[in-house]
Amino acid sequence: MSLALFALAAPARSEMAFAPERGRLVCAGAAPEALKGYGNALSLPAPSAAQMRACRVEIDFSARDPALAERAAASGYVELVGLKRVRAAFPERLPVNRAGIALATRPGGGLTLSIALETLLGGDRQRGAALILAFRSDGAEPHTYLSPTLLIERTEAPALLRAKRTGN
Repeated sequence: MSLALFALAAPARSEMAFAPERGRLVCAGAAPEALKGYGNALSLPAPSAAQMRACRVEIDFSARDPALAERAAASGYVELVGLKRVRAAFPERLPVNRAGIALATRPGGGLTLSIALETLLGGDRQRGAALILAFRSDGAEPHTYLSPTLLIERTEAPALLRAKRTGN
């Protein structure tokens, strides 16, 4: 019995299969705004309350295999964890194509992840989020396909930063 439980709990092999390419902020009635990126991080301007309800972040990913992109678009998931936390936290695993998260294939085999700002910056993620796009295949040999961790950092308005430095 214990051997059977061990076999069921055995971790899946994993490999990097999705690479983030670029991100943009998309709000209703406005042109998409490209997000500045550096390394594995995207800088997101501090959104207003109205933007939190009406905007989303779109991230384009390349996929090493178009068939894998199709399968991930159907049943992938996103893992999110807040940045700049006092205590460590486990990532929240959210399935795609539900609750403000959409994943669609792009011509040429890539993927576009669309995530509502309310979902991205909700809960303990107000300061930003670490995001991983993943897909797990089931079967005799489970396999997990991942993206590198992408940091989406919320930048503060310059006036607010000046006020923090002066102590006001």
